[in-house]
Amino acid sequence: MNQDDDYADEWEYEDDEGYEEPYDDDYDDGVDASRTPSRRRPPSPLAFETFVMVYCIAALTFVRFHPSPSFISHDWRLFGWFGTNFVVLFCIPALIVSGALRIPLSTLGLRWGKVETWLRYMAAYGAVMIPVVLIASRTEAFHSFYPQFHLARIQFGYFILSAVGWLFYFFAWEWFFRGLMLFTLAPRIGGGLAILVQMIPFVMMHYRKVEMEAWSSVVAGIALGLMAFRGKSFIGCWLLHWAVMVGIDLAVLLWPLR
Repeated sequence: MNQDDDYADEWEYEDDEGYEEPYDDDYDDGVDASRTPSRRRPPSPLAFETFVMVYCIAALTFVRFHPSPSFISHDWRLFGWFGTNFVVLFCIPALIVSGALRIPLSTLGLRWGKVETWLRYMAAYGAVMIPVVLIASRTEAFHSFYPQFHLARIQFGYFILSAVGWLFYFFAWEWFFRGLMLFTLAPRIGGGLAILVQMIPFVMMHYRKVEMEAWSSVVAGIALGLMAFRGKSFIGCWLLHWAVMVGIDLAVLLWPLR
């Protein structure tokens, strides 16, 4: 059995007594008193994959054109962006998947997974990203764009506040790409192709940023996808992405060009 088969086998659910049954095979349409009456039959894999891809397109379009509620003042718009992304990219799909469709979120990367595996990837990627962040922070483009919460330039407390906001933001962001998209597609098209597919919209969402960052997101999208797939969790991707973002802000604030 190859690694992709391992993911396919995880498309299953449990009843109240811990019984597990494959996601779409060998389901008994008859009455079974041992099952909870309210337990629905899960959707077919193809129907679920179609729903996820359509939702992903709609969600990314929405957050692109409606990034923050209009009633939020300009200085605090970034936190509106955090909230919009957390609700649209995590809360809504998670409620649909776990509530309406009764699919465990653990099958979509929301679990610890293989901790030792993704910790090794974090250490390797972190060793690469530290010098990259320091070099990039010496450019005028990065200094004019970061930190995105401009009040952080005034007082360090605002920087801490923004770091907390980024923590929630990247949780939703990473689950959306390296959880929902990746682990939905991997059983159907294989891990390698699923990593490439989730990388494409991830890169496109960086188009509004610094050009260097947009190009680097191609490599980052693949690397983070591989980390999540091998580690069977998006947790490491979330923590690493957040640390890089906070590191960029710190490098710009503590190491000015002039």
